[in-house]
Amino acid sequence: MTSEQATFLRDFLLNRVEEAHIVTLRVLRSIPDYHCDYRPNPNSRSARELAWHIISTELQLLSGITTGSFSKDDDEMQEPPASMSELAEYYESRFTKGLESVRKLNMKKLTNYLSFYGVFRYPAVVYLTFLHDHTVHHRGQLSSYAKEMGSKISMLRGRNGDRVSITQPAMKYLWAERSWEEEELANAA
Repeated sequence: MTSEQATFLRDFLLNRVEEAHIVTLRVLRSIPDYHCDYRPNPNSRSARELAWHIISTELQLLSGITTGSFSKDDDEMQEPPASMSELAEYYESRFTKGLESVRKLNMKKLTNYLSFYGVFRYPAVVYLTFLHDHTVHHRGQLSSYAKEMGSKISMLRGRNGDRVSITQPAMKYLWAERSWEEEELANAA
């Protein structure tokens, strides 16, 4: 992988990860603290457990990319906060720091091949795809929990100030917060 490819991939993926982070925070904040132990099935993770899985995995991947290794010793995470609001605050405070650490990595570190627990090896920057895809997958599960609980997920506001529904195509609500000209937005869709 060339440094130009790594730079492009880092910037592209960091943008997608940041967009996913905004939506994930909205989903976390839509679940009231008194519903954090909700589970749709006795064998399912609770809403809090699923939220913690999303958060801890993101932070683990950001840390591994930054440090240049994924180690089981580093995976010892503390107990999750007791409420959904505390989880959202924890996530918001640590996510930005981890993302900035990745943003500051030099090209050598971004293109360095990392072993993911001996299962596979990719350049460090590629693990941002894992982070994004994992989060989106489990956020979908958490969104379905919220819907079953009767929670309303406050998605992003459109340019006209109206709420954009979760039922609209994903890119439409992500683009809604960007300050694109109408013509650019029409061409992008």
